[in-house]
Amino acid sequence: MQRSVLSLGERVRTDRGCDRSQLGGSMSALTSSRQKLLNYRNLRRPVCGRRGFTLMEMMLVLAVLAIFASLTVPSVVRMYRARRLSEAAEHVRLLAASARVRAIETGLIYQFCTETNGTHFVVAPFEPDHLNSGTVGQNGQTMSLASRASGNLPKGFTLTTSLPGAAVATPGIAPVTHKMAAVSLDGLPNAGELANLNWSIPILFNPDGAANSDAEITVGDAWSQDIKIRVRAFTGSVTMSRLTIRKR
Repeated sequence: MQRSVLSLGERVRTDRGCDRSQLGGSMSALTSSRQKLLNYRNLRRPVCGRRGFTLMEMMLVLAVLAIFASLTVPSVVRMYRARRLSEAAEHVRLLAASARVRAIETGLIYQFCTETNGTHFVVAPFEPDHLNSGTVGQNGQTMSLASRASGNLPKGFTLTTSLPGAAVATPGIAPVTHKMAAVSLDGLPNAGELANLNWSIPILFNPDGAANSDAEITVGDAWSQDIKIRVRAFTGSVTMSRLTIRKR
């Protein structure tokens, strides 16, 4: 009887050990399978950690960029054109104002001329300044060759000069022009080229700083934009107006 009880107890212990062993093996197998599944998912997951863009999303972004460009590009182009015109007009204004300064400093009458419907402009003495080595100016000082200067606007710009009392340009009729004397252009590097051009009526600056009359110089471009440079007769001041759109 005692042996039967012992045998039964040993069998129960043996069965429990087998159950524990089988349970441990099942848990190990389950853990291993779960780890493999996680590894497989990690392999399929993108490195960046997010999904890519769809075709619809890309088309939407491109449409927004196209709308933004259509709104901003014209404004940028207009600003660029306005800036180029302002820089060109400022160049003309500075050279015209320098004619007044040169007249005061040398005692000679200076002229500022623009090419008729062209791009050239020049500052030069209106009266001879170097007939001989002992030429004397109005201030009593012996003069040598007086300073001269010329400029040329980029392609696409035009210059027009108008004075009160001057003949108004009529369509089909050539405006009043003149050729500048070679002695007035002497000393300029492109004197030969400038002597062959047609020039508008000159704006004269006296040694006292005054101009011979009011005048208006219009600097325009190919996009119907104008800036006017005004010369005041009494003071000889040279000022520049704001940009305006020319009526077509």
